[in-house]
Amino acid sequence: MSEGLLYGVGIGPGDSELLTLKALRILKENRVLAVPQTKGEKNTALDIVSNVIDISVKEILYIDFPMTADERILAESHKKSADLICGYLKKGENVVFISIGDISIYSTFGYINNIIKYLGFKTVMVPGIPSFCAVSSALGISLTDMKKPVHIIPAVHGGIEESIKLDGTKVFMKSGSSAVELKNTVNEKGISEKAYAVTDCGLDTEKIFYDVNDITDKLGYFTTFIVKD
Repeated sequence: MSEGLLYGVGIGPGDSELLTLKALRILKENRVLAVPQTKGEKNTALDIVSNVIDISVKEILYIDFPMTADERILAESHKKSADLICGYLKKGENVVFISIGDISIYSTFGYINNIIKYLGFKTVMVPGIPSFCAVSSALGISLTDMKKPVHIIPAVHGGIEESIKLDGTKVFMKSGSSAVELKNTVNEKGISEKAYAVTDCGLDTEKIFYDVNDITDKLGYFTTFIVKD
């Protein structure tokens, strides 16, 4: 019996119509879906997929993703998830790991993928539309031009004051908890007119901030700030 493949599939930022044709084909062709899940939160990734395929005929593997900076806890969680997936691969069954946005950008799949490959199994990555591209489209602005760089920054890791100084466009991902700090920083720098934010892009709860001073409190986890130069 041949071993199964692990697919890492980016499903886009939220709008089900933004899934690629390749992602949709792989989702339809395979029975087992692996879905990252944070305790206590609604599973947005599965909701996106359920709009375009019948998930009642799929076997769902919920992949625990603890919200912690403790490397030991994270490593144990990743190993446990990889072992679960390997059990299916050994039986010759493919597993499709779905991830919001693009599979290569701040995705839990990266950690699982490294373990699975180290164990000798084959993996395939299928790109998806990144959230920051969807956000710039929702805002109706280009991210940059030929003469300026784009910086992709995880706001949850801090360093906002220094990052704002970078030349070019700054994209702060997963910035909901840092929303007020970002607003205050661009105001202090006198560049608030060059800052925008979108939360839950492509979802029913999407909210667009053309004026970041309309932000009065922290926003949801899926919030992206764009600060142009």
